[in-house]
Amino acid sequence: MKLKIYIYLTFHLLFLCSNRVSSQTTIVKGSVSYVVDTLSLTSNNAQIEKLKYKNELLRYENYKKSYLPSISFALSPIGFNRSLRLMQDPTTGSYTYVKDYSNSSSVGLTIHQKVPFTGGQLQVGSSLSYLNEFSYHRKSYSTSPYFISYSQNLWGGRKRYLLEKKIEESKNVIAINKFCSNIAQIQQNILSQYMDVVAAKMKLDLSKQTVLNNDTLLDIARLKLDNGRITEYDYKQIELQSLRSKLDSEDAIQNYQQLYHRLLTSIGTTQEIAIVSPEFDLPLSIDSVAIWYYVRKNNSFYQQQELEKLEAEQNLFLTKLENRFNASISLGYGTNQYAEHLVEAYHHPNTRQSIQVGIQIPIFQWGINKNKVKMAENIFQSNLLERETRLRNFENQITERINAYRSAVKLWMTAKRTYELSQDQYKLALKKFSLGRISDYELYTAQNNQFTSLSQYVSAIRQAYTNYYIIRGMTLYDFKKERDLIESLAK
Repeated sequence: MKLKIYIYLTFHLLFLCSNRVSSQTTIVKGSVSYVVDTLSLTSNNAQIEKLKYKNELLRYENYKKSYLPSISFALSPIGFNRSLRLMQDPTTGSYTYVKDYSNSSSVGLTIHQKVPFTGGQLQVGSSLSYLNEFSYHRKSYSTSPYFISYSQNLWGGRKRYLLEKKIEESKNVIAINKFCSNIAQIQQNILSQYMDVVAAKMKLDLSKQTVLNNDTLLDIARLKLDNGRITEYDYKQIELQSLRSKLDSEDAIQNYQQLYHRLLTSIGTTQEIAIVSPEFDLPLSIDSVAIWYYVRKNNSFYQQQELEKLEAEQNLFLTKLENRFNASISLGYGTNQYAEHLVEAYHHPNTRQSIQVGIQIPIFQWGINKNKVKMAENIFQSNLLERETRLRNFENQITERINAYRSAVKLWMTAKRTYELSQDQYKLALKKFSLGRISDYELYTAQNNQFTSLSQYVSAIRQAYTNYYIIRGMTLYDFKKERDLIESLAK
């Protein structure tokens, strides 16, 4: 009988252990690196940024393809009209109403090509028109077997192209770096929530341990009270402290669960994550020269300033171009023919040539054009000064972050040691209280020192990670893994 019971209990325990193991396999260890660097990339906010980034890439791709040949096909199969039209006789000059009862159709194929080096436009095409006059039972065809045309401004076309090219290339680089910066900002937000959860968990763990310690103290105090070594007031004071620790523990549980589920919602997962207290895995120091190098290389703020400078330069150039002497030229060459039969409309086509030159000469406008140019120059200079101010402020922010990170690393080490000592002191205080060497006031002072040291320790951890990830977001460079974030994020 005992053997059966033993076998039953053994299998029962094995079954419970197997269930426990299987249930724990779905829980993932949620380190800072895993949550911030991996899970944050699957969040909805990160996916939205990826979609915006793809649109920016498509916009730049469309700009590049706009300089490739494009083909357009135009078809107008029905152009029916039945009405009276007022016409003038070319000989007598008299007006009469003529009945228009016809249908016209047309089809055309045109190849367009932008010429980057001159800023001109080249077109090559062919067209066919058909007219059916129902009133006279007559049909006719008008053809242009081929035509070539080219048009451009005589001055400023190439420089306009070069400025536009620089601006579009700069926008594309900014779009890539800005996407990475936005992802880095999302990671910083996830990090902030993660640190809230870590702080809540560490406080919860300490609260649970405090509850156990206070229960033990209450038992010891009961024995002392029964032996007359403490007063009833002291006993009730210990009991009151024990109840308060349980209330604090319940609040800590509720706060942790709330922050934990908020974190899961932010990263968009239902998977259970085991939150672990971070161990120091950050660089002890980061070379400021390397930080400045990667900031100037990768930070979209610097590139945005350069873009604004190019746009201001473009605006100044276009203003000068529109308010000064300029000319345009348009050249055309081709063939056309007219006949009542389609085949004949392509026989012996006539040559078609055209040259058109337009000149724009502002002569006298009471100095308006001169003032417009001067206004554009003032705006350009103002943008340069504002750009210089923004760069200085931004550089000051970077310097502050570098100093804050160095200070936070030192603070982490000090705060960690302080927390460890406060725990050791509390353990010693427990022993001394059980031996009657210290009062309950001294004991609870040591207990409160634990929570104070814990808050300082958590604050140091938060400051170190926050400043590191801000520096990482500014430089778009991972100094832990020594790799460029653009290579891993902007794939």
